[in-house]
Amino acid sequence: MTTGSTSGTWGSARRLLGFDLTGSAREGANLGRLLVLPAIAFTAILIIYPLIVGINTSLHENVPTLSAPADFVGLENYTNALKQPSVGSSAVQTVWYVLLALAIEIPAGLAIAALLHRKFRGRGLVMAILILPWALPSVVSGVLWRRVFDPDSGLLNSALVQLGIISEPHVWLADKGWATLFIVCVHVWGMLPLVALVFIAGMQAIPDDVYAASAVDGATPWKQFRHITLPLLLPSLVVSLVVGTVNAINIFDEIYVLNGTALNTRSILMEVYNQTFISGQFAQGLALAILVAVVTGALAIAYTLLLRRRTV
Repeated sequence: MTTGSTSGTWGSARRLLGFDLTGSAREGANLGRLLVLPAIAFTAILIIYPLIVGINTSLHENVPTLSAPADFVGLENYTNALKQPSVGSSAVQTVWYVLLALAIEIPAGLAIAALLHRKFRGRGLVMAILILPWALPSVVSGVLWRRVFDPDSGLLNSALVQLGIISEPHVWLADKGWATLFIVCVHVWGMLPLVALVFIAGMQAIPDDVYAASAVDGATPWKQFRHITLPLLLPSLVVSLVVGTVNAINIFDEIYVLNGTALNTRSILMEVYNQTFISGQFAQGLALAILVAVVTGALAIAYTLLLRRRTV
């Protein structure tokens, strides 16, 4: 088959399909819409439809099963959920999780990215080890760390007793302060690789010519990091803040594996679980879950607007 006949066959196929890959911008846009249709369909089925059902259920009276008929009660489930004393304490505890997690993830992720940004021998192996905690399911991470904090045979108690720091094993997760700190550490252990990779990607997008030009002007490595790297990493910082905040608000597996549903470490998502599945208040639990989703979305939008204001 000649080159001309091949081109003619391919051109006929493109016309038969109704678009031309090398045609106008309008045809390219139509092709883009066609390619994203499956993603839109899956999103509508897996996310939008359950969300609509959940909102509708939260506006009706609680019933034993979700399929049973229920009377419309408006925002009553939302107000009843917020009136629960455990909701307030869980919300405050979640705020602590978010603040502590971000306070560790952002600086540590930035430091790791700065160290791994330049190529060196064994960098690939270090990157693989770094990704491992993130690749592990959070339940598996919780089980591994539970062995560390075990009051009887845990590694932490054994090491501290051998060093003479404590005289007898301590039940760490029974103390609210220590339990919160250790749960945050387990959560950060799993999230830190993702944050570091986001910063590494941001650093690799910065042209080397910028650093070379600043070095000619006498800029030290610290000044380059402060006046070049950090400002140009603002988009990566916002992505890290959004990802870190959303995951910290939705922290559940680590708490459940390490300390169960104890009130001293209960997050807002665990309160949703308790109201929905333990107490059987489906409508009220869904109302609380929707409120959590609204707050999470508002924070993500706030981060985005802050970035836009800083870059305009």
